[in-house]
Formats: sequence, structure tokens, C-alpha cells
Amino acid sequence: MKAKLARLIKTTEPKQQIETPDDVEQAKWKALGGEILTFEKEWCVRLKEMYPLESMYHDFTYGEARRAVREATHPFFAVDVPTDRVLFMDTETTGLRGSGTSIFLIGFARIHEGHLEMVQYVLPHPAFETAFYYHFLNDIGDEVRFVTYNGKSFDWPQIKTRHTFVKSKVKELPAVGHVDLLHASRRLLKPTLESVSLKAVEAHFGHERVDDLPGFLAPMHYFQYVKEREPDILRPVIEHHHADCLSLVSLYTRLTHLVEGDGLMFGEERAHWLSDLGNEDAALKTYAQLDNPSKLAKMRQAMLLKRTGKIDEALPLFEQVGSIESLTELAKHAEHQTKDIDRAIVYTNRALELVEARRTVLKQTAFRAQRELQHRLARLERKRL
Repeated sequence: MKAKLARLIKTTEPKQQIETPDDVEQAKWKALGGEILTFEKEWCVRLKEMYPLESMYHDFTYGEARRAVREATHPFFAVDVPTDRVLFMDTETTGLRGSGTSIFLIGFARIHEGHLEMVQYVLPHPAFETAFYYHFLNDIGDEVRFVTYNGKSFDWPQIKTRHTFVKSKVKELPAVGHVDLLHASRRLLKPTLESVSLKAVEAHFGHERVDDLPGFLAPMHYFQYVKEREPDILRPVIEHHHADCLSLVSLYTRLTHLVEGDGLMFGEERAHWLSDLGNEDAALKTYAQLDNPSKLAKMRQAMLLKRTGKIDEALPLFEQVGSIESLTELAKHAEHQTKDIDRAIVYTNRALELVEARRTVLKQTAFRAQRELQHRLARLERKRL
């Protein structure tokens, strides 16, 4: 009877919940403001922070950044989606290359009507990539434009590679476009800076980071975090990544101001860039507005005028440049278009004189140019006979 009563008492007592290591770790993430997202038997962490549009990062408010995104007309910076579909995205990985490299932190800044939203996703365990990508891809939607720093060559290919391992369970990758600010920084700042890393460009504009975790240490922090399951170990990496994303917002704003504005410092570069992108009308308009163009600008303008059938406007510019290349263009025009062989010979001889002057500096290049011009001169002499 006593045994039966003991069993009855035992069955009415509530069962104690056993706290698992996941429970302990998730509680720590929640204490840091993290949100636990689950998928099947996996989970990941989402961190969110909101900033009003009046908030400033470096020299620009997020409201100014929103205007830059909406109003950019330069082909490199212009986007064809609503502002909240433009994601200033960055990742942190366990290495730089190779099939074993994983992304353990991915995030983006996104500008809405009344605020900027900063979102980060943390992979708590290498085996939980399905939950990680499931929630990231669901949150960003079916069509986005990424603003990154080397993301077109690194971050996005890494995402695509890792997606192949989980694509049977998560949605397809979205339709994407890229504004890779590394390429913009190279074009605008490479002559000035030895390095165009994001941190170097920030420092160039007066915003050198203090007490920031070097990027190469991020994998070490992640591996240590996975081993100890202590979120505080990842805090410096998360802060570094957070700063990278917000820096992309500021840098996009600054660079669009440089190329969209009237700054003489970047006027020629803007024209060259438009020409390289195939926007010939805009490039010619920009070249025509330069107050004191260099010989390089005049030469590129002349070649563009020639290519677009405006040779009469190009000829005076070729004369002004007076280089081997421009004199060769004048010689070709005289020979083939106006049939003025004597003038073609004059231009060719002038070009040969420049080649002779260059020989002591650039022997191989000069010899090649000399051979080509001598061949042209011999043909012209035969035509004159």
C-alpha cells in the first residue's frame, strides 16, 4: 500500500526541466539583445539595432544616405529598386578562400522611411548553416542590390558556395545587383593612397578606427567561441562587423557626392569612368565642362569624339595633345580621310621625333613605336611617288 501511494505521489510531481548547453548559450545571447531563430532542429542568432535618420555616422546622416541612394544618377552608383531593397552588406568568414571556408557572421544596414535598420546573423555552430541561411534569405527578399567592399568578388561568391550545401531546404538565392565600393575607391583614390582597404579609406577621410579588432583575428575569436559557447568572445567581431556595415553607408554617400558633384578634383575621373561604362553622351558632356583638362583628358575626349563620328571636333584636340598617339591619329586621318599624304608624312615625322626623345627612358616601348611609325612612313613615301 505504501509503495502504491509513493508511486501516485511521484506521478503528480511536476517533472523538472533539464537545462541543456543550448539553453544556457541562448540565454546568454538573449541577455546581449539577441533573438533566437530556429529552423527544424537548428538555430541561429539575429541582432537588430535601429537608428533614426537624423543620426550621423562619420560625416553624413542616414537621411543624407537615403537621398544619395534615391538620387544617384552615375551608372556605377544608381540602383533600380526601392531604397529598402538596397543592403549595405558585409560578412565575416573562417578564412579567405577554399571550400572549407564558412561564413559565421553576415549582416547588412538597410534604410527605411523613418530609420536605418542594422541586422546581423550569427552562426552559433558550423552544423547550423541551414537555419542561418534560411532566416537570412527569408529576411532579405527576392530581389536586392548589395553595396559592399569587395563583395562582388568575395562575399557574394562565398554565400553562393555555402548555399549549395543547404539549397534543398532553404529558398533560392535572390536576384541581385552590386555596387562594389572597392572599385570606386580604386578609381578615385588609388593615385593618392598606398592601400585602398576600407580602414585605409576611412582614415583618409579623417575617421581612423580606434581599438578596432583586426579582421584577420575574427576567425580565431569564432573558433574560440564555438569551443567555449560564450557569446562575449564574439563581441569584438560583432562590433567590428557592425562598424563595417555602417561605414559602407557613409562611404557610399561620400563617393556619390564626389562623382555627382561639381568637384574639380574628380571631374576628369568622372568623365573617364562614364566613358568606360559606355555612357558616351554623359562622358562627352563632362569632358566639355572641364575648365583645365589634362592631356590625358583631351586625348580620351578626342578618341571618344572620333568613335562617335565627331572627328571634326576631335582633330583640334589631337593637335593640342601633341603626343605620339595623337599625332598618329592625325596622320591616319590625313592619309585615309583627306588623302593629304604630305601632311600625313609631317605628322608621322613629328611622332618619330618624340619616339627618339623617349628611347632613353622606355627602350622597348619606344622601339616598337618606332618600328610602327617607320612602317607607316615608308608606306606614305611610296604613296607620294
